[in-house]
Amino acid sequence: MNRMLVRQMIRENLYIAIGYFVLLTIALLAAVLYWPELRDNVPVLIKLVPFDKLKGWVQQMEQEGYWPYFVVQQFFKGCSLFGLAAAALIGSGMVAREADQNTAEFLLSRPVSRRRVLLVRWAVGVVMLAVPVFLSSIAGWAVSVAIDEKVSFVATMICAAYLSLFLMTLFSFTAWMSAGATHQLRPGVTLVGITLLMFALYLVKVANKLSIFMMVDHEVLVPIRDGIYPWGRAAIFVIASGVLLYGALRRFEARDF
Repeated sequence: MNRMLVRQMIRENLYIAIGYFVLLTIALLAAVLYWPELRDNVPVLIKLVPFDKLKGWVQQMEQEGYWPYFVVQQFFKGCSLFGLAAAALIGSGMVAREADQNTAEFLLSRPVSRRRVLLVRWAVGVVMLAVPVFLSSIAGWAVSVAIDEKVSFVATMICAAYLSLFLMTLFSFTAWMSAGATHQLRPGVTLVGITLLMFALYLVKVANKLSIFMMVDHEVLVPIRDGIYPWGRAAIFVIASGVLLYGALRRFEARDF
């Protein structure tokens, strides 16, 4: 029965996962190959960047070179943008699709508990979000050699793991929303709306302390190369995901379609 649930989840979201991986990889490789042209113009960019947070990133590039650029292009920009979209699309229909398409009775008539249905779908969804992050990061790490830039493979993989936890939290939130929703698009739209608000707050000097993007920006990710790991923030992602998943299970088990 677990295999059937896994196959169903993969079949319903395979094209989303493939598109997510392709977009993530293309965007990163394009950014990597553009670095030699950008490298000499970094001092000019500092004067043009309007927001303090982005200006701090450019200044970090001027001081430390390629690594801050790679980190932001892949993990802050790429994973946050495409990963957010994938988390919204994959997680939105986890339960709400059954109500929206009137297939809940057929699903629940099978000899499988609601808990197992949700846990298997959640686990498969997390894997579908995390694998493209790691694979695209490896591709970016490999192509960096072509432009004579060395990137720590270990630091890259740790960043990928950290961003995967961040996406897992967003996905768990969507699963919690989906467990109580009747329209399969509403949870995903809600996640996107909240995240856009968080990004808007991130760009405001005082309000950015309220933004979740503070937990995945260059000030957190760049020091990983030097062995400074965000263990506390990673633990927050794990705990938040666990709480949201538990809430999703409770909502699903109590739900009368």
